[in-house]
Amino acid sequence: MMISEESDSLSTIPSDGHPEDTSASGTEEAPSSMVSSEAESESSVLSEPQRHEQADIQHRIDMVTANLQDITSPVDQRSTVTSSVTGRASMLPWGPSKGPSTSADSDMRPGEFVMRLLFTEFTVQAERKMEAVMAEPLEKPLNKTLQRGEDPQLDQILSAFGTVAEHCLPSLLRALFGWLERQMADSPQLTEQTKKPQDLRNKSIIYIVSGSGAGTEQVERSCEELHAERRDLAVEFLFCLALIEVLKQLPFHPGHEDLVNYIENVAFKRFNYKEGLQSNPNAANVHIIADLYAEVIGVLAQSRFASVRKRFTADLKELKSREQSPQTTQSIISLLMGMKFFRVKMVPIEEFEASFQFLTECAQYFLEVKDKDIRHALAGLFVEILVPVAATVKNEVNVPCLKNFVEMLYSHTLDASTKSKHRLALFPLVTCLLCVSQKQFFLANWHCFLAMCLSHLKNRDPKMCRVALESLYRLLWVYMIRIKCESNSATQSRLQSIVNSLFPKGSKGVVPRDTPLNIFVKIIQFIAQERLDFAMREIVFDLLMVGRPIKIILTPERMSIGLRAFLVVADSLQQKEGEPPMPRTSGTLPSGNTLRVKKTFLNKMLTDETAQSIGMSAYFPYVRRVLVEILRALDAHYGRPLMLTNTQNVTKEQEINTGERKPRIDLFRTCVAAIPRLIPEGMSPNELVDLLCRLTVHMDEELRGLSFQSLQTLIVDFPEWRQDVLAGFTQFLAKEVQDTTPQLVENGLRMLLQLITSWKNGEPPTTVPAKTESLASVIRAVEALGLVMLCQCKAYPRRLAVHILRECKSLLERLQLTRDEPALIDAADAHVPHFTDKCLGALPPAEKQAALAAAQPDLVWLVERTHPVWTCGLQHDETSSKNSWSGSSTNGADPWEVVLYGLLEKNRVPAKCPTTVLQAWPILHARIHALYTIIEPAPVNDNRASLLSRSPALPRKPEKERDGYMQVWKYYLTMAYLVVPAVPSPVVRCASPDLSLSTEGEAWLGPHLTSSNESLNAPVGFFTLPLSYARAHRHHKRTSSSPDSLSERSGAETRGAAAVPSSLHKLAVPLARCEVAEVRDAAVDACGHINPDALKDLFEELVPLLREAVDRKQENMRRRRRRDALRLHLNKMLLIIAQRKTFAISPFAVEGGGLHPALTEYLEGVRQSLEVEAEKDAPAAREQRLTFAEFVTELIKSFPLEMYSTLVKRELCKSLFSLFAGWCGPLVKHLGTLVPQPATPEVDERLNRAALKAMSALVCCGPCFAPTALAEDGSLYPWLSEMLSSTNDKIYELARETIVLLLECNPDIGPLLDWTVDKCFTGAPRVADGCFMALATIFSAREYPCDHYTAIINVTLMCTGCPRAPVHESALQLLQLLDKRFFGTVGPLPVEDDNGEFFL
Repeated sequence: MMISEESDSLSTIPSDGHPEDTSASGTEEAPSSMVSSEAESESSVLSEPQRHEQADIQHRIDMVTANLQDITSPVDQRSTVTSSVTGRASMLPWGPSKGPSTSADSDMRPGEFVMRLLFTEFTVQAERKMEAVMAEPLEKPLNKTLQRGEDPQLDQILSAFGTVAEHCLPSLLRALFGWLERQMADSPQLTEQTKKPQDLRNKSIIYIVSGSGAGTEQVERSCEELHAERRDLAVEFLFCLALIEVLKQLPFHPGHEDLVNYIENVAFKRFNYKEGLQSNPNAANVHIIADLYAEVIGVLAQSRFASVRKRFTADLKELKSREQSPQTTQSIISLLMGMKFFRVKMVPIEEFEASFQFLTECAQYFLEVKDKDIRHALAGLFVEILVPVAATVKNEVNVPCLKNFVEMLYSHTLDASTKSKHRLALFPLVTCLLCVSQKQFFLANWHCFLAMCLSHLKNRDPKMCRVALESLYRLLWVYMIRIKCESNSATQSRLQSIVNSLFPKGSKGVVPRDTPLNIFVKIIQFIAQERLDFAMREIVFDLLMVGRPIKIILTPERMSIGLRAFLVVADSLQQKEGEPPMPRTSGTLPSGNTLRVKKTFLNKMLTDETAQSIGMSAYFPYVRRVLVEILRALDAHYGRPLMLTNTQNVTKEQEINTGERKPRIDLFRTCVAAIPRLIPEGMSPNELVDLLCRLTVHMDEELRGLSFQSLQTLIVDFPEWRQDVLAGFTQFLAKEVQDTTPQLVENGLRMLLQLITSWKNGEPPTTVPAKTESLASVIRAVEALGLVMLCQCKAYPRRLAVHILRECKSLLERLQLTRDEPALIDAADAHVPHFTDKCLGALPPAEKQAALAAAQPDLVWLVERTHPVWTCGLQHDETSSKNSWSGSSTNGADPWEVVLYGLLEKNRVPAKCPTTVLQAWPILHARIHALYTIIEPAPVNDNRASLLSRSPALPRKPEKERDGYMQVWKYYLTMAYLVVPAVPSPVVRCASPDLSLSTEGEAWLGPHLTSSNESLNAPVGFFTLPLSYARAHRHHKRTSSSPDSLSERSGAETRGAAAVPSSLHKLAVPLARCEVAEVRDAAVDACGHINPDALKDLFEELVPLLREAVDRKQENMRRRRRRDALRLHLNKMLLIIAQRKTFAISPFAVEGGGLHPALTEYLEGVRQSLEVEAEKDAPAAREQRLTFAEFVTELIKSFPLEMYSTLVKRELCKSLFSLFAGWCGPLVKHLGTLVPQPATPEVDERLNRAALKAMSALVCCGPCFAPTALAEDGSLYPWLSEMLSSTNDKIYELARETIVLLLECNPDIGPLLDWTVDKCFTGAPRVADGCFMALATIFSAREYPCDHYTAIINVTLMCTGCPRAPVHESALQLLQLLDKRFFGTVGPLPVEDDNGEFFL
């Protein structure tokens, strides 16, 4: 049933059809060669743009091919008409059968296959677009979704329609008509209308699309009906798009009047006026569809003008015959608007004359009709048709039909245009008539109309001002370009009057106001085409205020016009474009097709030589000089104050393009867009690059984009600018874009990555740069910034940083700059696997599995991990741009810091890439101080008065936001301590803590510190800054090490200060007293990661705190608690330093073979304090004892064994041993009289074990501090025996290690060795094994002095029979060593084999 309906519909499509046209393609008999070429050309059109959809398309082909019949040519021309049409209808993509058929069409031609595929794709894409339209609100215009340029896939299919229509246009049109019929047949709108028997015409598609037959619109319409109407309009929109493309090929297909008439019927019905449409929500879309059909008629008229003219004339005649009424008037106007896209064909001359005969008929109606609205509509129609003619007309102005047309209308329209009610509508018509007139007619009449235009430039009605201006600049184009002016004096007079009207002397603006500036630019371009010197000196120089000082921008619009005009003229001359085209009315058609050819301007720098060659050398230097003044004035008032890095601009919700600011921002955009085409004269490269860099964070989005585009163009096209641009942008990011604006940081890193990638791509592979030192320094600075950005908490900035490092590596290799120092990422990747393995224990199971599965983890692999464990549990909510803390995700461990800090250990990346690491230090310095103002804790003040009357605290960031900043600051601070350089040795350390506690006059030696800092930063050569730190704090007297004064040293003023190493210590060290736990712990941990070279500088700042921590003067409880807390955190700091072996590596820690006096004094002071406070049992006191014991242990063990003898004084060792003995638990009683016996032993297991370790380290630190304790029956032996007897494996291993070290450090104490040997015989198995293993260790390590070798050999022989495997194996190995050592000169005894022979 459905098939028969479709066949009937298709057979009745041509309204005036002929019987012979009912076949599918009766007039399209094409040879097979044409069809084949069609398939080949179409496949080439479709294959390239849609290759990504190949699989999907192939699937649709398989599903549809068996069901679709011939579209391009008949299968059997002898078949009946009914069967042919019915078969085709049943095989269309919207037909009833969509599944695969069992029978295959073996007679399918290539062109047939292509058309099936193409039309199937069209239906699929159309359905998709209609679904998108129905999901949108009713108010949204359809052209926003459906017009050309919005969907590349649909555009490709429509373009393909236009290509294949050359071969199969009739069949394609019929298929489109059938698709439209079917879409409208499914419409609920049609269903409702077909229920009304009184209006049978509504069954036809023509009446559906026209909306006629119902008289007037319904007052109330349901939502479903409105949506159904919207869908119908979308169907027609797509139908029109396809028609526009297909009908462009209609000239290749003569005849087919039935198809032409069908299209005319559908289109002209849409031009019918519908009363009450204004209240319809779909009214705007109805008008859009009418305009689309007008565009269809315009395309159709290019090949079937006579038919279109006939239809238009008939409809107009019918409307004119009706009774005069508002509806009739509106209907005539709608019909006239349907012809507005008709275009006159300039060739052949017959068609040109036919077009103007049609226009003459319309002109006659224009002169006859009295209705004002119809006359205005006709005037608008004439303008739409004549403007393209005026743009191309040359000798055609002499054709009589055109000449008569102009003479018929000109005098009448000129007179009518003087009346206010006709002025707006008729000014453009008068302009067009002059533009298409003969030269003599133009010169004789244009001056009168020119005066009218100039007089209306200041009209109160802005529309009239705009119309007058557009009339003026079209007339000027004809005068300058087509007519080529008059005599010099006449031309000068005309131009002067125009210029004085548009740009009045002494005025700040232009006339008329609020007009697009490109109109004025084009006017100057037209004048420059024939009168270049007049345009430059009389107009451009005056607009740019050449020769006058510019401090404040008072005439931004005039300057923008002048600068743009200069650039346009220079570009046109350099590209030899010839005459500029006449301005068009509209650049975009309703379908979205554009009439405007996109202009491409040169980016190549305009040089003096180029200006000379194009005749602009007399004006070029003046423009360059004035550009400098304009840029500086704009930057001072609208550049720096509006940067997003300014806090007040981030918090303000303001629209910058308002009021007086808008034209100045527009001028700023113009100036920036002119770079590097125009390089300002008198502005150094560094100043220009700095300006462009700052504008990349401007509040105006367009200005940001233009400034970065200028930077990138400098990188890509101008090799001599590359170093300046990259160095400037890197330094700008490092110093100005702070972590408080994370979005700016990410944007900056993206731009930096793009810049360095552009440099890499533009660098020839075999380039060897001339100045490798400065070039390498610039790229190493980028690496340094990338290294610092690894401290970010978010994964995305880390990824950007690693990609920057990768691009730096590629660029360094391309420039052959890796001979002296490898790329940073190579040096880092070599160590990443080691530290990844090291942090496996802190990873969750999934991440651990991924790490183990990775063959060779590198930085790229690490930054691609998305689990929160890699971002220290900090979750980032993108919607609120704030941070939220999730503490459970890391369980206190941070694998990222393990890797990051590990890479910066002294013997790893810093050893391979010292230049890059040194350049990272000033970046870290600046960012630490900038971020400190956000996380800055409240100052600690011990003054009682201040405690009683606290001043109000400054506003602080929300806690959740501070969490993210806190973690970044911690990373920065720790990395800074890992890379901070030492202050050079010639400097007198006047900023040392000793001198800071002395008189104020001795506090600073500015000249010495300045010169030393310059020498420090000299090798870096990139981030060197003037030393202002000493001068800024010359009069600051530090009375304590508290952070009271940190706010004075941090913030904006230190951001610009030099990266003095001592300033880092002055910031971080006092934070050990901070009461904010996270800030204090971060500072303590960071100071603990001090690199060995800077340990001396750190300790000079630490000395006052060390002294304060051990000061025992009488104080109140509050201060005592603070001092105890300070001592605890100093212990933690020193413990980390000792664990990292920094004391052992740094030359500062040892003086005269022993520990530095500062350390010795601190150890003694803490010992005395803890002895006095021995009765304290609070958790804080226990933690203090624990950290101190661990510190002493790690301190001693960090040094090599050779230094033990002189490392710590014996008295200090003994007193510390006695202190720790009181904490070692029950074992203290076995020391007898060697130490004082506590009343109640400690029972804290952690403290007991830490104390034992410390006692072990002390007793083994060189020769024993109490030789009598190691004499025969000495007091240390019961203690050692008890430790060996312990069931705790850790204590047991400690005892073994202690015996080994005691033997090593006390070779002259015979009883010690004798006791060890004796215990091997008499001790319990566990004790005996421990003693023997100690003997095996010491005798295996070296030739240990011994008087009783037989005893050693005997105990070894005995242990060879030990049933415990480790002891047995060790005994055998030791026996071999002893044998070789004592009996090495005697050969082995001969052994008899099984045959009775002896062998050695």
